Amino acid sequence: MEVLLQAWGREVVDPALDVAIASPLGRLGDDAPGGVGGHRCLSLVECAVAISRASQAVTMALDGLAKDAPLGLGSRGRVLQRLAHVRYCQGPQAVAVAAQCARLGISMRTYRTQVDELHAELMAEWPVALARLQAAERGTDAHAAAVKRARVARDAARAARAAERRREGERKAAARAVKAAAKGAA
Repeated sequence: MEVLLQAWGREVVDPALDVAIASPLGRLGDDAPGGVGGHRCLSLVECAVAISRASQAVTMALDGLAKDAPLGLGSRGRVLQRLAHVRYCQGPQAVAVAAQCARLGISMRTYRTQVDELHAELMAEWPVALARLQAAERGTDAHAAAVKRARVARDAARAARAAERRREGERKAAARAVKAAAKGAA
């Protein structure tokens, strides 16, 4: 859980950007009837933050913990959420545990107890959040592309294993032929 939360913290602090330059022909059908020519900048860049599915699930799980009683832990969940942000979203330089405790206003012993509690709660909540993300993605183009890539990779692995078995069989047959020829010559 510690490694997952560290990766989540790195992505929160320094997310990858997914950049796309819109094509002027892409909106031709939308703008053609009433558009005024020559006034649009053709170099508009659209940026979006690209966050991994695992990090999205951690964010969803932390948000779920921060919800009030029937769905989450309420104020206790919000304390754990703040702890996660202070502990894991530090930037390039690490902040000492004593400084984190001072920032949170808690003792070192309470800090360790809360970190253990955070890990235990996220261990239970993270798989549920990941399953919700995967269920939400089903039926989308991205999901279909991921399934197709997985099938292609699986088929390629099967073909490679079959080719390796075939080569191994050919090697064994050649070795048997050499042994038989050696016995026949002797």
